[in-house]
Amino acid sequence: MFFRIPLLTPGYIRYLQTQAARVSVQSEGPGFPRFAMLLGFMGIGMSGYSSRQLTLHCKPSPRFLR
Repeated sequence: MFFRIPLLTPGYIRYLQTQAARVSVQSEGPGFPRFAMLLGFMGIGMSGYSSRQLTLHCKPSPRFLR
């Protein structure tokens, strides 16, 4: 998972700015932010649920509780 960070040359900065402008001009639609929030809440809920299930069904190690 090693990747090289490109040098920040003026041309590369200009390229990043034009890409950011293109993305901001595109319309995602009215439901996109709601869908993103829904996915975020579902992820948080599933994380909490799985953590609770792990704590209910697994006993902690006595070595850990010293």
